[in-house]
Amino acid sequence: MEIKVNGFVINYNLHQLESSPVVVFVHAFPLNQKMWEGQVKALRDKFSILTYDLRGFGKSEVGDGQYMFENHVDDFIELLLSLKIEKVIACGLSMGGYVLLRAYEKNPSFFHALILCDTRAESDGNEAKLRRNQMLHILKFHGKEKFIDEFVKTALSQKTFERNYEVVEFVKKLIYENDEKGIAGNLISLSTRTDTTSVLEKIDVPTLIIVGEDDALTPPALAREINLKIKESELVVIPNAGHLSNLENAEEFNRAILNFLQKI
Repeated sequence: MEIKVNGFVINYNLHQLESSPVVVFVHAFPLNQKMWEGQVKALRDKFSILTYDLRGFGKSEVGDGQYMFENHVDDFIELLLSLKIEKVIACGLSMGGYVLLRAYEKNPSFFHALILCDTRAESDGNEAKLRRNQMLHILKFHGKEKFIDEFVKTALSQKTFERNYEVVEFVKKLIYENDEKGIAGNLISLSTRTDTTSVLEKIDVPTLIIVGEDDALTPPALAREINLKIKESELVVIPNAGHLSNLENAEEFNRAILNFLQKI
């Protein structure tokens, strides 16, 4: 399904169950909403579910590829308003988590609960900005395939390469489906996001924090810091998983989400 949000056509899928809360999933860079297929399958008999492609990804409009991170936050809020969804349980991984933290800062009334996965509240420091610059150089001058190879080396656990190569291939496929201009634009947009560290202590809804035990990009130590700052939060460390924990160990990830949802 498609809807125009803030001047961009956004591709989304909404599975509705009567009298059921809506669980919205916000995907990671540089993937698309298909990364949540395992979670949708696990939850769709119990909850209404919304997934969508952020601008520049999947089947959403790419436009000129010039984005600020705040555009994604405004798109999230406007999408809920356009679909007349008043309150959500929101799950975001990595970039998706960045979107949710800033959206909560802007409008906490939308949130019934939060699930923050393999993410952080800090904005990019100099080292992170330089790393993004390096990845942009690889994308522009060495091509999408080289960019994909470099990304998966960092994002996925070595155990995933050794034991679950189907996940590696699936992640590569999802990235390859995205427009190069959209990937580049979003790589730049990530470095423009604001710091939401001060928001953590203000979050007063039930919050689940999930992190892969081998996550090298947003390691468990960061997740523990978030857990300490959000008063109504719990932390689950997913074994045998890196940065894309929902794909690398879907069984444990889904179990953690279902246990959390049953409590709230």
